[in-house]
Amino acid sequence: MNVDFEAELAAPAGRYARPPATLERLNRKLAPLLLWLARPGDALLYAKPWPETLLTAAANRGVELVDLIKPGDQSGRRFTPWGWTPGAVRVGEQAGAVVRPIPPATVARVNSKLWSHALELELGVAMPGAATADTMEQLREAVSRACPGAQDKWVIKSSFGFAARERVLGRGPALEGAPAVWCERRVAAGETLIFQPWLERLREYGVTMLIERSGEVQIEGVSDLQTNGAGTGTGYLLGRPPTTQRIAQLTETARIVGRRLFAEGYTGTAGLDALEHAGGLHPLLEINARYTMGFVALAFERALRPQQPVLRTTEQFLAALA
Repeated sequence: MNVDFEAELAAPAGRYARPPATLERLNRKLAPLLLWLARPGDALLYAKPWPETLLTAAANRGVELVDLIKPGDQSGRRFTPWGWTPGAVRVGEQAGAVVRPIPPATVARVNSKLWSHALELELGVAMPGAATADTMEQLREAVSRACPGAQDKWVIKSSFGFAARERVLGRGPALEGAPAVWCERRVAAGETLIFQPWLERLREYGVTMLIERSGEVQIEGVSDLQTNGAGTGTGYLLGRPPTTQRIAQLTETARIVGRRLFAEGYTGTAGLDALEHAGGLHPLLEINARYTMGFVALAFERALRPQQPVLRTTEQFLAALA
């Protein structure tokens, strides 16, 4: 598990030795969730000591636990990380597994919000007023133009943010205060930022897919992410499938994205986020060329088979492993 995936992508080349302590703890906490994606005969790399609950959950699924420090002979297994980074490649090689990585430059390019924004523009589905900016002047112009009302909400994002991190929120036509300070630091460091007017969420979709080495795009499913007013994920609603029309729209966009990812040289798992709002469907909100929590939520949903909509959180996904 490397949920610090985006943090490593955002770091200067060769200068990411290990995740910050907070993300290292998060990696250890969330790694057991990979058991929802595992099959009998698979193995999970997890540093000792192994909690008793993890030992039981792995045994019940026919999954072997492998120590990160002393992995033993793993030459017969293929290494599959949460997302491909140089650090993940080193872990797989140290474990002695078969490692078939995607080139780091490709992974960084297709996971950048700048890449997905360019694709939105190309497909004609970008939010009105959305823009990229290299200077504070460009940012202030974008904010004042797209959000003239005092209560008009907006968001400015880093190109490698995740889980509502690496971004600032604001209201109205002026970029000032703490959001301005955050932006100034990023711009001074040479970063291009993404500005978007805020869309009030009615429903958020996560389309999970697999891009085969042949180029075929397999749609795995559509998850139902729940977020709070600031866009931070709070869980997944299970047992509430989208309408047939909505699935068709989401699938069509996901196949386009999958084919573009393949054209860029990327294969493997990926997720596409889409947002339903008062004005309709924004079919391409974000692209994550890696595993996503949507894969876990869909696996849990298939196991639970809810007869009516039910909300489940990450903590409940973990607890249910036992």
